Amino acid sequence: MNISKRDKVVLGIGIAAVISAGLFTFVIKPINNNRMKIKTDIERKADFIDRYNGVLKNKDVIDTRIKELEKKGQQMRSYLLSGETPSLAAADLQNLLQSAGGELGLTLESVKVLDPRKVDIFYQIPVDVSMRTEMRKLKDFIYKIENSPKFLTVPRFRMRVIKNNIQFEPEVIEARIEASGYILRPETNLTGSGIEGKSS
Repeated sequence: MNISKRDKVVLGIGIAAVISAGLFTFVIKPINNNRMKIKTDIERKADFIDRYNGVLKNKDVIDTRIKELEKKGQQMRSYLLSGETPSLAAADLQNLLQSAGGELGLTLESVKVLDPRKVDIFYQIPVDVSMRTEMRKLKDFIYKIENSPKFLTVPRFRMRVIKNNIQFEPEVIEARIEASGYILRPETNLTGSGIEGKSS
């Protein structure tokens, strides 16, 4: 079979096109894709190294900040009642109230532990106390509660004056006070926090 010169040229061009397409599809394109992947990986690793170096440069600052947060966390814990559970904390609060009353010569007629309440990351531990005393001692007792080294509050307070017919004797006050302290809830992971102030 004789092939004309023109056909040979056309056939040669076709073969060259097929070969070029094969080279692009199976050789050049994969090589380019691989190069792009390598470039992306290098850029990603370089970015990670830059960020890691930035962390190393600020390590002292970070360590100092962590220590400050831990110190604040320890300081805040010192304001809380002792005991990991509400029942243990309630016992600690009862002891604090009995001690405050004893310093003033007060007798707490009844002490009742109420159910704990969830307040943000804390459990509020309320204890209800009843007493009969004079106004001055009652004021001093409440002052001792609200100025305790622990963070204590007086959410509820009720009183009534019992008429006294004895001349020059101070009036008798019948009072019922709910005093509350706080502990962290067990699920709380405290790294640092603060209490801005006391409220009553």
